[in-house]
Amino acid sequence: MRISVISDVHIKTPHDVADKLLVSFLDHSLVQSSDYVLLLGDIFDLMCGQHEEYLTIYSHIFSRLNDFVKNGKKVIFSEGNHDVNLEKLFMKYWPGREVIPVQTPIIEIIDGKKYYFSHGDEHDINNVSYHRYMRFIQSPPLKFVADYVMPYSVLHLLGEKASKISRKKGSRLFDEEKVKVKFRDGVERNAEGKGFDFIIGGHSHVKDMYHLSNGHTLFINNGYALKTKSFVLIEDHNASFVPLA
Repeated sequence: MRISVISDVHIKTPHDVADKLLVSFLDHSLVQSSDYVLLLGDIFDLMCGQHEEYLTIYSHIFSRLNDFVKNGKKVIFSEGNHDVNLEKLFMKYWPGREVIPVQTPIIEIIDGKKYYFSHGDEHDINNVSYHRYMRFIQSPPLKFVADYVMPYSVLHLLGEKASKISRKKGSRLFDEEKVKVKFRDGVERNAEGKGFDFIIGGHSHVKDMYHLSNGHTLFINNGYALKTKSFVLIEDHNASFVPLA
């Protein structure tokens, strides 16, 4: 049993350095031979709504995921806070719902072990303004605007501006150790009494592998992929970080 996981790649444009990193993940021999391939959110720096332009400019990514599906692998795509409201888009590519993006955590029992997969933003428990923002952008009115009102070209321009503002703000405020402690605390609180063997997510941009205080559950976060240049591999329930070129 083999599981390969990546998140927080933040592809901004086709074939940029982040795009190439994701392709190196998807083409990696260990990923190619995995039973599960998971993309846990913020794979793209902006992807929103059912605009078919995404299927064209990122056809090399969708086709690789489709190859996994054809080869019997389970592909899971969790939406993050940068790639949202994508169900209709994915259904255009996979009308049989072979790969459907999810907005809530996924719990899987794999060979008797209980796994919890998500983007990971729910572990930022006390960030009230962020969770209010996510409820807003995932609301039915905003989904309608993204799907039917906002043209792809305008959405793309707005996304570029928002990303630049977010990166400037984040670079000023980011304290890796504080973020690590905050997310560990959130995971501890969310996992209490639920019997998870593994909790795997992202969002924090901080690489971490941490045994919870219950002495049983392992929390894994690959961090910001462009910085860590790695992915998470779980083979027969043994976890490691695998480097990417």
